[in-house]
Amino acid sequence: MSENAWRRLQALSNETEIWWDSSPLVWPNFVESYMAGLPEEDRAWFKNETDGMFLDAPVENWAFKGCTTNPPLSWAVIQKRTDEWVEIIKEKRKSYKGKSQYGLFKEVYLETVKRGAEKLLPLFEASDGKLGHISGQVDPNLIKDEAAMKEMADEVAAQSPNVMVKIPASTAGIPIFKYLASKGIATNATTCFNVPQIMAVAHSVAEGRKEHLAAGGNRKGWKAVITQMSGRLEDSAAFRGYINKMNMDISPLELRVASEAVVKKTANLLIERDLPLKMLQCSARKHIDFEGNVFYPHIEMFAGGPLVYTVPPAVIGDYLYHYRNREIVNNWNNTPDAAVMDKLLQVPYFKKSYEEDGYAVEQFDEITSLKENAAVFSAATNDMIDFVGKFV
Repeated sequence: MSENAWRRLQALSNETEIWWDSSPLVWPNFVESYMAGLPEEDRAWFKNETDGMFLDAPVENWAFKGCTTNPPLSWAVIQKRTDEWVEIIKEKRKSYKGKSQYGLFKEVYLETVKRGAEKLLPLFEASDGKLGHISGQVDPNLIKDEAAMKEMADEVAAQSPNVMVKIPASTAGIPIFKYLASKGIATNATTCFNVPQIMAVAHSVAEGRKEHLAAGGNRKGWKAVITQMSGRLEDSAAFRGYINKMNMDISPLELRVASEAVVKKTANLLIERDLPLKMLQCSARKHIDFEGNVFYPHIEMFAGGPLVYTVPPAVIGDYLYHYRNREIVNNWNNTPDAAVMDKLLQVPYFKKSYEEDGYAVEQFDEITSLKENAAVFSAATNDMIDFVGKFV
């Protein structure tokens, strides 16, 4: 079999990074569960590959250069490692002086961020702060509350020097990027889908970074990325739903060109305008061709690009396994198909998403994908709050 598919993808460009889209605390659970679903004859190969990719390997051999988490993914840690975390929650309860369920939840949530960050610290230190970040997100329920998000952002950042604070690209979220960058705190924009959001975040970060440097700061480990949630943009009721309702001639595969266009446009704008951020792609969607072959267009279309891929466990396993004997080629300089773009731009939602002035910052909270994603993330966070709250 060929060299590890993820390593071959990363090797296409020194500007490409691959991150683990989950807490590193569940890495062993992923290896065990994914391997169990493989044909028996492939399990030893898979175990050998994964043993050399991450936490069990020397830090210089890690395939993953960072991690992204959020409250739902922290909740997944508790769900997958319940016995261990029940004991941790009990210990937190003993030292917790408050009486509110939410207060204890926050203590436990910050502990998941801290423990995850500790796993990545060896890479952070070995790279002098250039790699080894872990994203910890503010509570999704606070998406419209700037003051509350600022307060929690400072708490998240305090957990470890390699924590990168995740803030939503909502109306209230945009000013926080400047605030955090001015303090030298690394950030990751989340709940972000389109060109207007991406560029608003970029300008906010750039302003804060300028202030920080002007004040003589140069905090180790500063970095800023902007997440583009590919599948969540395209699968929105306002996008895929509109296509289906209007019976438009746009296939599921052609729909993926939408995020190709958004990511490539904004990544190039960041470089052209000398904005100190990097695009991060997430929410890659699985496709299966007529012969039953699994493939990921969102991964293929950005191969060789100056961006970060953050990849959830199932997709890590799929790409490693299904691409093990496939050629991986650089597609970054391929332009989105013009005929497909003509069709996509007939969808009002995508047209506004692709134009830099398609939405004003004051309109961000009304973006359909943002509202859909916020609802899902808030629900999962509330499940964690309810579970932890039982220990109060």
